[in-house]
Amino acid sequence: MTIQFLLIFIITITRTSSTSNIWNVNQEIDSTVAFRCEIDELYSNAVITWVYRSKIDKIHGVKWLPLYANARRLTQDAERYVVDYTGYNEQTKKYLSILTIHQLRLSDEGIYMCKSNQYQSIASLFNLTISPSMKILPNDGIIELNHIQRSINLSCIIRELSMHTVDPLRLRWFHNNHEIQNSHMIEKPFRHGNHATLYLHIRHLALNDSGLFKCVYDNGKASKTVQILYTSSVLGYSKSIGQRFLSSWLLFFSLLFLFE
Repeated sequence: MTIQFLLIFIITITRTSSTSNIWNVNQEIDSTVAFRCEIDELYSNAVITWVYRSKIDKIHGVKWLPLYANARRLTQDAERYVVDYTGYNEQTKKYLSILTIHQLRLSDEGIYMCKSNQYQSIASLFNLTISPSMKILPNDGIIELNHIQRSINLSCIIRELSMHTVDPLRLRWFHNNHEIQNSHMIEKPFRHGNHATLYLHIRHLALNDSGLFKCVYDNGKASKTVQILYTSSVLGYSKSIGQRFLSSWLLFFSLLFLFE
């Protein structure tokens, strides 16, 4: 069975580490990344270019491949590489260029540089690293369960960069930061190509099953979380708040009546 990942995460790069304007960026395989480059005021004939150097080229020497010059495309891969060149921004007093790469591959790892041909212009470099992707089914984020539901099945799927490196035994499920080791809840993980899956079955749902569930691969190489909220606990909390609110109002009107 082949599992297709349709992960699209568009991010704005923030300055995480800086040595001569170098940003380190880690992004999941098959996702989307956007590099934002701002350059101080330039001459009217200045050109902002994007170039790329693969990590593989370190063995054979430095080779920079041109991608874009202003809005002019220099690469043949027009579907995955897109530049949004807005030119001069009156508010920021800078030139703005955003390079977006879709459907990231392992071969996209490397250094991306944005620079201008103006003398003494400082280049911005982005060191991109590709990591395994993870997905939780039916979904990550928040899952709300009603009082009728008695069970739930969660699937944690990891996609490694190659089928030779994926190890299903490195997948772990945690509940509120405690590893789940109940053999009746967890199926034996299995591998399919460069994917591995670990199932979690929760039977006879109770209030203590609420909380944060986290799937971790290879000691944190990749992880995803899902927050499970059991409706009865939410309703119970709301009912308690409502009762206290009503009691406060009754007390207020009682006191008001006494002092009249």
